[in-house]
Amino acid sequence: MDILKKLKKRSIRVTDIASQYWCEKQMELRYLYGEKISKEEIKGKIIHEMLEKEVNVPLQLEPKTYADYVYKILYTNWVALNELRKNKKTRELQIFGFIEGFDVIGKIDELDIRNNKVSVLEDKTRFKDTVPNKEQLLSNKVQVIYYKKLLEDMKSGKYSNYTFRRAYNSANLKISEEFARELSVYNVNDETKEIKKIEEMFFSSIKSIPGISDAMYIRYRNQFTNKTIKLYKLDYKEEELNNINKFIFGYWKGEREALPVPENESWKCNMCIFFKNRCNVWSGKIQK
Repeated sequence: MDILKKLKKRSIRVTDIASQYWCEKQMELRYLYGEKISKEEIKGKIIHEMLEKEVNVPLQLEPKTYADYVYKILYTNWVALNELRKNKKTRELQIFGFIEGFDVIGKIDELDIRNNKVSVLEDKTRFKDTVPNKEQLLSNKVQVIYYKKLLEDMKSGKYSNYTFRRAYNSANLKISEEFARELSVYNVNDETKEIKKIEEMFFSSIKSIPGISDAMYIRYRNQFTNKTIKLYKLDYKEEELNNINKFIFGYWKGEREALPVPENESWKCNMCIFFKNRCNVWSGKIQK
C-alpha cells in the first residue's frame, strides 16, 4: 500500500514521525479526516511566532505560485542562516532530507552556536508549570533526533541542492513578476531572484555553519507566561536513530497498519478528538 498516496502527502514531516511515538493511529486519522488544531496548539503557535520575531527580522512576502512558495522557503532560510552567523542564534529553519527512500521535511525551532558547535533546540509549550511525562518527552526527543539527522545530512552534502531539485521539481521553476517586485523591496538583485541561484546560496550557507553538536535541547515553556519550566539536554546516538527508523518506516512502507496506543497508555485517548468517533480500540477499557 502507498501510504503517502493514501494520506495525500508527498513527503513525511518530522512532526509526523514524532506523532507516531505518541499515537500512530491518531496521526493517520488526522490526515484522513482533517487536522483539527486545539486551543493549546494555537497558543503554542503564537509563542513560536513571538520568539521568532525576537531573533529574526520578519519578511513580508506573499507567494502567488508554487515557484514563489519554493523561493520564499529557500530565501527565508538563507536569511535565517545569516542571522545564525551574525548573532549565534536563529529560529524557524526549514530543513530537508531523504531517509529510507522517503522525502522528509522539518522546521527547527532554534539553532544556537555554543562552544563553536551548532545545537538544535525545540520549544514546547505547556498549560501548567509541570514537567512532561515520559511519553511526551519520548515523542519530543524523537523529533529533535531527526532534526539533528537532517541538518547533519545537509551540512555534509549527503542531502544537496540536487537532491532538493529532484524532490521538489524546482529545476525549471520561475517566480512570478509580482513576487519578483516584492523581493526588490528587500534589495534582492535580479540574478538572486532565480530559484537555482537561491538554492545554491542556501545549501552553500548550511555547509558553512560550524559542526553540529551531539547535544540536543528541549525547552518547555508556560504557554501563558512564556516562562521556562524545564530545559532538557539530550545526547544524539546513531544507533538509537537506526532503531527508530526500523519502527517508523515500517508504517510508511506499508509493511504494517497504523498502531493505536498500547493498553497501558490508553489514558491518551481522553485527549484525542477521534476517540469514540473514528477510533474505538480502547473504548471499553479507557483509563481515567
